[in-house]
Amino acid sequence: MKIYSIGGYNEVGKNMTAIEVNGEVVICDMGFFMEKIIPLQEETNDVPDDVLIKEGAVPDDSILHNKKVVAIVASHAHLDHIGAIPVLAERYKCPIIGTPYTIEIIKHIVKDKKKRSLLGNLMPLNTGSILKATQDIKIELVHITHSIPQATLIAIHTKEGIVTYLNDYKLDNTPTMGKKPDYARMEQLAKMGIKVHIEESVRIEESERTASEYIAQIMVHDALNRAYQSGKAVVITTFASHIARMRNIIKANEGRRKIICIGRSMSTYMKAAAKLNLIDLSEVIICSSKNQSGSVLQKVAQNPEKYLMVVTGNQGEPNSVLASMAKDDLDYKFQKEDEVIFSSFTIPSPINKANKHNMEILLRKKGARVINNVHVSGHAKREDHRDMIRLLKPKNIIPSHGNMEKLASFASLASEEGYVLGKTFHIMANGGMIEIK
Repeated sequence: MKIYSIGGYNEVGKNMTAIEVNGEVVICDMGFFMEKIIPLQEETNDVPDDVLIKEGAVPDDSILHNKKVVAIVASHAHLDHIGAIPVLAERYKCPIIGTPYTIEIIKHIVKDKKKRSLLGNLMPLNTGSILKATQDIKIELVHITHSIPQATLIAIHTKEGIVTYLNDYKLDNTPTMGKKPDYARMEQLAKMGIKVHIEESVRIEESERTASEYIAQIMVHDALNRAYQSGKAVVITTFASHIARMRNIIKANEGRRKIICIGRSMSTYMKAAAKLNLIDLSEVIICSSKNQSGSVLQKVAQNPEKYLMVVTGNQGEPNSVLASMAKDDLDYKFQKEDEVIFSSFTIPSPINKANKHNMEILLRKKGARVINNVHVSGHAKREDHRDMIRLLKPKNIIPSHGNMEKLASFASLASEEGYVLGKTFHIMANGGMIEIK
């Protein structure tokens, strides 16, 4: 059995891993490197494939070009896990597998990039089901909780043993949307014997457990209650893909204001969720682009106390709706004491920190009140990782989705749990390969 660390082993993002057994390869994820994507998309969303490849915004999959790839499996629908599919997947001419919601989002980005030839390869698979990819390889999707619907642990059943790929997750036992993680199936996989386990490392350095989305639900409700007391305009921004959070915002609003959602990515994720009956948008106005928002925002400006604006831009992205509002490029101008709620954390990269800082300066100059961190993370923290290792009991662990500091932090945790670096715990880098016997 060979494991190829294609992307996401030198950085947070650009996730792509391949597993080869007896000459057959399964690829797990094909993601964007968001730090590269954001500046490239400041001018246009239609960045040519060759530019994305040249700038390192997508994984370098050249090591797989002469391999027999039998399936591409997407763990969930975040762009750092599926964004590169329209750029890289055509070469492999194989099924692209994911949960129904994940496939719905992939459909959109494939059409957006005019790669319609890939549509026939998309194959939805419900959690709890097993798909026979070849005579010797079976693909299983196991339900896990994260900050997006229908996130999964991927289990690849081979003649050489089971490989589990868990990228990304949190252990939320009181989710506000969907069920808690499928602990029973993970226990069964552990009893069957997991040969290799590949797991994310985004928040491994934080020595605690990640709080439930139920906590965020309470925080959002309190934030809106306080904001509405002023009678001023209220803007809230969060991750466009966080459908549970969007549902919690709608619930916390309690019908008090008309909800307007503005932003291309927000429209994409929410409409996909509505199509699968994951969210009720009957009380929501959706503007899929900044251009469509003009007349709506003019009405908001006349009676701001009647509206709640939900917009893109929680990371301070220069091309987002919130950034355009802050720069007076849209038909709503911030007034003194308007409130802007960030239902998010700033992802800790230099570009995100700089963008968010610049946006806050603009907002505060206009007299707006900025409320940060009305949020709980969607990623496991150190003690969640410990719980997962003890649950799955894998023979070998490979950390992913992190820079060297994060992978090293995972190594220290694994050492506490009895794993040995270089023998049963393996740190890899982009473009690497390891053979597990």
